[in-house]
Amino acid sequence: MMRRSLLVFFFVSSALGQAYSADYPYLLRLDHSSFEGHSCALLQNTGAFHLEVDSGEEVKVFEGVVPGNALVEIESELNRSALVNLSQAQIQEPLIRTKHDELQVTAFRGGAWHDLYFQSSDSEAPFKQSLQPLIRSLDRMRKFANRELPEEAGKNNCLPPKVIALRRRDAQLPPPPLTVKTKRRILSADRTQARPSPPATPPPISTLLRMYFFENKNSSAHESCVLVADNREYRFEDRTQKAGKPVDMKIAAGQITVEQLQQLKQILDDPAIKAIKHREPAGSRVIPMFGDVLQLSISRPTGTRELVLSSAYSRPGIPAFYRGDGDLHEADRLLKFLAENIQNADAEHLKEDARNGCTEVR
Repeated sequence: MMRRSLLVFFFVSSALGQAYSADYPYLLRLDHSSFEGHSCALLQNTGAFHLEVDSGEEVKVFEGVVPGNALVEIESELNRSALVNLSQAQIQEPLIRTKHDELQVTAFRGGAWHDLYFQSSDSEAPFKQSLQPLIRSLDRMRKFANRELPEEAGKNNCLPPKVIALRRRDAQLPPPPLTVKTKRRILSADRTQARPSPPATPPPISTLLRMYFFENKNSSAHESCVLVADNREYRFEDRTQKAGKPVDMKIAAGQITVEQLQQLKQILDDPAIKAIKHREPAGSRVIPMFGDVLQLSISRPTGTRELVLSSAYSRPGIPAFYRGDGDLHEADRLLKFLAENIQNADAEHLKEDARNGCTEVR
């Protein structure tokens, strides 16, 4: 699910799962990006909306009111069972995308935000009948606008202009502000909404290593991830896709031996790996990667160390691309260990719907 050039808008509410009073004013936020441009809208229960349309050359900001009959249609489409019962985990992204098309549908229902994010026309396709009416409603809002705002004064990524204090049914607690996460996610294998933290007991399993690898060939793409915990448990996920074919997926979980754990720690303590310094790309926006890419998150006594290794690290003449922190060959020993002891091990195979991007062992 990794691609080397990735622009991700994630709409996140830390209030997910909390119940708020029924008079919460917002009904829906839509965010749609394609080759033609980008637009977003924030719609209130009354029909009042804030709309932003970015053609690439200019950004226009509008406000207005959706008529009652059109608002009823939007609510009806939003409450289709196919959308109400859809979870982020059910949205499967291909490795080879047919067309750039990103859509985020965030609805306030059941006292919480329900957030769905599609990163391609391929992942939208199974739900096209439910999504297309919402996309059309986003396109139609412009004709309902009754005023246009200057970009500098009006542009806010279609977010509420301020925190609105609401009373919970059982406590006095205003919802936190709604935000769009636009920070770079260059190498994240996780495309699902963050899960609630597990109970305090039993204590969470500490992670020794998380690895994510992506390679793109002429007619195929391959990604894999590995998570190894200090208690020797591990998780392995592998996805391969050939052009014009569906994604082939493998998910496994198991436990390495004490000896294998010690060997892994020795590899991670290799001075060559420890000497590599992580550097973030300049600026705050996502930039394209080049070559095969490996991301490592290694637990150290001083904290987690993030490293990005690339097959293009030593190639000159590509300044527009982020090449990572070091050459991919620096991890040859590690990749060989993982292939022999985890990726090709006789482990428990899990169902495809158990995929979590190696964010949890189980």
